[in-house]
Amino acid sequence: MKQFDAIIIGFGKGGKTLAAELAKREQKVAVIERSDKMYGGTCINIGCIPTKTLVHLSKLTPAGSSFKEKREYYRQAIARKEEVTSMLRKKNYHNLADNPYITVYTGTGSEVLRIKAPQIFINTGSETVIPPIEGIKDNPSVYTSTSIMEMKELPERLVIVGGGYIGLEFASMYASFGAKVTVLESYPQFISREDRDIADSVKETLEKKGISFILNAKVQEIKGNTVVYRNAENGETHVLDADAILLATGRRPNTRELRLEAAGVEVNERGAIIVDEFLKTTNPQIRAIGDVKAVYNSPISLWTTTVSFAKICSESSSAP
Repeated sequence: MKQFDAIIIGFGKGGKTLAAELAKREQKVAVIERSDKMYGGTCINIGCIPTKTLVHLSKLTPAGSSFKEKREYYRQAIARKEEVTSMLRKKNYHNLADNPYITVYTGTGSEVLRIKAPQIFINTGSETVIPPIEGIKDNPSVYTSTSIMEMKELPERLVIVGGGYIGLEFASMYASFGAKVTVLESYPQFISREDRDIADSVKETLEKKGISFILNAKVQEIKGNTVVYRNAENGETHVLDADAILLATGRRPNTRELRLEAAGVEVNERGAIIVDEFLKTTNPQIRAIGDVKAVYNSPISLWTTTVSFAKICSESSSAP
């Protein structure tokens, strides 16, 4: 069994930064990433970089073009997005893999069995919440915020389930590309956590782009390309036809496949790993970093995060 000073599960921002820092201290580090499409983490591959690339390109959609021409432009935009993420993914991989103190394994944590270390860091991020709606499973018309960016054909009609920040970003983007977008929001207010003047201004701006909003919409079922929803205010049932359906129903910590109970690591009701102010879990040899952990309730969270990182590196340097 191969021995390391630290094992990091997940190639995201926190994991890759920690791996590089420990390597500077001549610590032997194993980084485990489940997919070769995720080297570098969420931001580079399925989050900030690809979405912002597409948002920028959507604004350059040729004005006055036919929908056929818009579809062709969209294909080119997706190809450009893939070029950008591929380049950054490769760069991030080699930043770690070419370091003599770092070994990158591709597979799940439970598959990479023959390595051990006195310290393990969980950095598996978050995943899309899939609501228990009939007709979602194995439906080729249903997408998440990750899979929709792999879609090569611009949908003429896009229905987005969820009116949060992710849903609104994709609504604006696809409307700019030329799709007719309808957002189904289950709450009676548009972005209810924001001040009303801000929310009203955002809604007005998006409606000017041709986006339709239906509030109090409780999705009951998805039948192929048709979304069935109930108006929570009056109980009436309605149907919407779509060429693509995007689930923008929130995200949750990605812990379901980690078998944490076997390691003595406790999670909260959302599945987030419970940590102390130094990111230690209920197993003192295991820490959690990034979106997979619960938020530690500290009034000086930035200071705590900085101190936690310094303490991690210090303890790793002195580990046997």
